Amino acid sequence: MLSKLKMQGEAVVITGGGAGIGKAAAAALCEMGATSVIVGRTESTLLATQAEFRAKGWKCEIFVADVSREEDVGRLSQWVEQSGLEVKAIVNNAGNNFSATLHELPTERWRELMATNLDSVYFMCRDFIPMLLRAKAPSIVNVASTFGVIGNAKMPVYCATKGGVVNLTRQLAIDYGPQGLRVNSVCPGSTLSPRYKGYVDKGLVNMDAVRARIMLARPAECDEIGDVIAFLVSDAASFVTGATMVVDGGQTIH
Repeated sequence: MLSKLKMQGEAVVITGGGAGIGKAAAAALCEMGATSVIVGRTESTLLATQAEFRAKGWKCEIFVADVSREEDVGRLSQWVEQSGLEVKAIVNNAGNNFSATLHELPTERWRELMATNLDSVYFMCRDFIPMLLRAKAPSIVNVASTFGVIGNAKMPVYCATKGGVVNLTRQLAIDYGPQGLRVNSVCPGSTLSPRYKGYVDKGLVNMDAVRARIMLARPAECDEIGDVIAFLVSDAASFVTGATMVVDGGQTIH
């Protein structure tokens, strides 16, 4: 199995890859021998991550883009196409959330999160699938959330977008499976990403309540999610497609 986890420099494009779960997935993939192409909106974050990775001898490229914008994804896909990189996989990890009840939710905020969490997956898959179909054993991993399979208070648009990611993943697996493209989703539970830690620091998250809902009695570290993403990208997961991989320490089993 270990040989199936190894990669030979093939590129994996990771959105939201400068920090948190995306960065952890990129690191795991680099350790496996991939070239991580990290995409994000903040150039300084991307440069810092690239410097950290290259200092370890890892192959890492960066691209500044807001993947909620169709034209930015177009620039990205054109750059990757012209770079000569062999793209094995994409990881659609970019996302955001906020809290509000539906009747208090302005239309522009609904559309903002729809663009970031769901439109970005559409744009990325549409532009990169032609490249992936030329690759050997290609795959797509879409990062959803446990709130894509269960509800959560005051998160109507987040739950809607992540549920959309889960079912779009299944649908793509049906359309492209016969051509050898695997498509899976990962549904993280509470994870100690920089954004989540910020919520905790601001008192927006009650950690005692969070731990009480999780059978392992703690949130995940980012690398615990990133490792699962890297596995699904790899040939070790060669017969896994259309799956919804819940990685939540037992949050959703009761």
